[in-house]
Amino acid sequence: MTVPSDSKPLADRVILITGAGGGLGAVVARAVAAAGAECVLLGRRERTLTPVFDAIVADGSPEPALFPLDVTRAGEDDYQRLVDGIAADCGHLDGLVHLAARFDGLMPLATHPVDGWQRIMHINLTAAFTLTQICLPLLQSVEDASVVFTLDEAAATPKAFWGAYGVSKAGLSSLVKMFAIEHEQTDRLRFNGIDPGPRQTPLRAKAFPTEDLAAQPPETIADTYVHLLSAAARGTTGQIVGADG
Repeated sequence: MTVPSDSKPLADRVILITGAGGGLGAVVARAVAAAGAECVLLGRRERTLTPVFDAIVADGSPEPALFPLDVTRAGEDDYQRLVDGIAADCGHLDGLVHLAARFDGLMPLATHPVDGWQRIMHINLTAAFTLTQICLPLLQSVEDASVVFTLDEAAATPKAFWGAYGVSKAGLSSLVKMFAIEHEQTDRLRFNGIDPGPRQTPLRAKAFPTEDLAAQPPETIADTYVHLLSAAARGTTGQIVGADG
């Protein structure tokens, strides 16, 4: 096995990235690939993943694999098919990055549509739990593996109008820590969260349709994902890392 250099800290690693066609997901996917990883890009539609594939190839990074999957309809069998495909085609899985998220806008709980609530909770929380659980056997079979969740601590702090999105992000913060505690006996598998802070993404624009002066370019947080996925973060688990590192 090749020892990763400082410029390619994820060399020889296979990293699964959900929400890879989104504003933050696409940026993180390119950074992870540039760090040497073979990426498996998961997103709702192939047409949103294809530009990310093309950008990664144009960067000269390892060619990624595409896996279109609508997590609003996906069940355990769909996730198992994904994991079985990774095992067959790649041989191993060294990291999982959760970037899939849904936000339907600010609204009071009194008028929050129940079907919208269920959809947001499923995408933001239940799907992340299910996919992580199903990936565990593959992740536990390698010497150093990392699962990174994308959090939103500001939205998770109870405040008016953040609805299912806020509740789901609060749940996700707890999920990170539970996974970390349950696997604290080993340093081979770690679970951490990143709170990117306000970012210039389509999701952020739904909450702040006018100019959001606090929002920063998504590119400035990508290296934090790379670090937590790399061997340099071994031994760090159960942490929530902010935009300032």
